[in-house]
Amino acid sequence: MLLPLTQSYGEYNGECWVVSAGDTIYKLLPSGNADPSVIPGLTQAQAAEVDPKTGVVWISVSAANTVLRYDPAETDPNAAFKTIPNITGARSISINPSDGTAWIGGLDNVKKISADGAQVLVNITGVHEPEVCVNPTDGSCWVTDSRGAVTRYDVNGVVAATGQSELKEPKFVTVNPKTGNAWVADSQASVLVKLGPNGQELLRITDIPKPTSPHVNAQDGSVWLVSSASMLVKLSPSGQKTMEIPAGMAILAISVDGKDGGIWVADQLGSTFQGEVAKFSAAGQKLFTNPIPMPSYVSVGNWAGQ
Repeated sequence: MLLPLTQSYGEYNGECWVVSAGDTIYKLLPSGNADPSVIPGLTQAQAAEVDPKTGVVWISVSAANTVLRYDPAETDPNAAFKTIPNITGARSISINPSDGTAWIGGLDNVKKISADGAQVLVNITGVHEPEVCVNPTDGSCWVTDSRGAVTRYDVNGVVAATGQSELKEPKFVTVNPKTGNAWVADSQASVLVKLGPNGQELLRITDIPKPTSPHVNAQDGSVWLVSSASMLVKLSPSGQKTMEIPAGMAILAISVDGKDGGIWVADQLGSTFQGEVAKFSAAGQKLFTNPIPMPSYVSVGNWAGQ
């Protein structure tokens, strides 16, 4: 049985949500300390994304082909969790805090779910292992297809733009809500591209080995990403490297805090080879670590409208 975490509340206060060992969800406070309660008993959890406006957390569970919607403000344990079924291989999640909707990427389709989890508003088929990233400014969503395509869909799921970049296996995408530009990482080919809202290629970077997990800081337009699962790299909006930091041994995901510019890092191994979550300051200084077992995903609310 899934149990809500303690200290329930609706307002989001900068906590970091962590997927651990694929079966447990932790909540870390801004200080790095963990809430003593967890969400246990999951099977192949992939992502846990928090809505920075409401504090609602969406969790994809690929083995169960479902997404869980968890509302910390709900005092009734039976009502705190809502299950959204029939999302084959549920994995990627992107929340639009402007209206609370969630875009979910499964194995071969993308669904847009209403804020309350009750309705499927959009169903996009014909995609393969899609990653999703919504732009809260206009409600559109960028979707990667691991066979090489990148597409932007409008708020109603209609194709708005097709990426004009030649890519081998795009797996990661992030969007700048102020400009509408998207950054797409093709780790297999060691390529990072910046696309305009109409799909045109604005920039191509080929000197960052195995780029993964790009995240735009909407406050200044910079981009943080991981290189070779060990190095944090910061790029200016024009794609110039401004920082490179040795940050771990097996980094699977990062998340950028739009308020303080800090970077949360999920390192599957860490200094103890058991795994840890670390936070680095915007200047690249390691602030703290927490020995979360085998973390694979981290999420902090990042919204230009905050």
